Amino acid sequence: MFLPAMNQRRTIPPSGSPSSKIAIVGDFTTGFDENELKPFSGPAGTIIEQCLHAAGLIRGEVYFTNLFKSKSTHKEGHDFGSKSTTGKISLTQKGQQSAQALLDELNGVEANVIIAAGMFSFYALCGLGKLDKYRGYIFPSVGLDKQRKVIPTHHPVNAMRGMYKYRHMIVADLQKAKIESGSRELVRPERELVYNFNTVQEVLDWLEFYRLEPIVGCDIEVLNYEVSCISFSSSPNLAVSIPIADRWTMDEELLIWRGVQDVLGNPDSVKVFQNGIFDIHFLLTRNGIEVKGPIHDTMIAHSVMYPELPMGLGFLGSVYCGSQEYWKDTVKFNDIKDNS
Repeated sequence: MFLPAMNQRRTIPPSGSPSSKIAIVGDFTTGFDENELKPFSGPAGTIIEQCLHAAGLIRGEVYFTNLFKSKSTHKEGHDFGSKSTTGKISLTQKGQQSAQALLDELNGVEANVIIAAGMFSFYALCGLGKLDKYRGYIFPSVGLDKQRKVIPTHHPVNAMRGMYKYRHMIVADLQKAKIESGSRELVRPERELVYNFNTVQEVLDWLEFYRLEPIVGCDIEVLNYEVSCISFSSSPNLAVSIPIADRWTMDEELLIWRGVQDVLGNPDSVKVFQNGIFDIHFLLTRNGIEVKGPIHDTMIAHSVMYPELPMGLGFLGSVYCGSQEYWKDTVKFNDIKDNS
């Protein structure tokens, strides 16, 4: 008599106070959630509690819920939605109903920051896929009555079975959520990028400025095995990107390269690169620019401290740059090529 009843899926209610300033939204309800009638139960719950403590939070300070509040009848959850090989997320009609129900639920929650712990919850809250690409960055919510800050992260269940590195990422994202939980307003860092120059003298003036700076960050972009632009910065809020390819006369470009040599050849200033092995070698072999003085490399420094974590600039930005938006989508390859 009770066997059919055992197959009925129970709806798992949220846990935590609706007045919490941080909400964590998971994807699928698990068997542990169903047994405990509480989201993020079992081993995943243990991991998220450990990550919360490492980030200076406790479970009682956070509102927990799942996007899909009943256990899927399919092992892979295909009755709610699926992900294509290209990373595109699609929701079934049942999944879309769950997404709308989640938005209605969160409209009644005071959270300033929502952690989207999983690709489907991230899609429901921001309309974006590719969790690995956007993890750790802050996005404005889509579809809520009042906009909230959304930080995508890995679901703690993915931090099991040897994937311990995900715990470091979850902790970093929770620490960011704690910092951002004081208000709903999404405040981006104010940065200025100078890239338009009317005369070559303007470029030379900037190069003289950076020649005298004690610490100078440098980066190059390469197209068709030529430097298309070279950028310098000595502060978090200001950078200069100097176009090279097809922009100047031969004499003007020669003056610019001499100015670049003065900046990078200053033996008294610290040069900061990301993967500088490439930039330094390319500048020397292709343009005859010799980098002198102390050299710091953010990629190497990060990989020394955390050798198990990714070391690309996109990942470093998600960990170290606060509320900086994900910038790699703002400029396309064709834009650089057309305007270089």
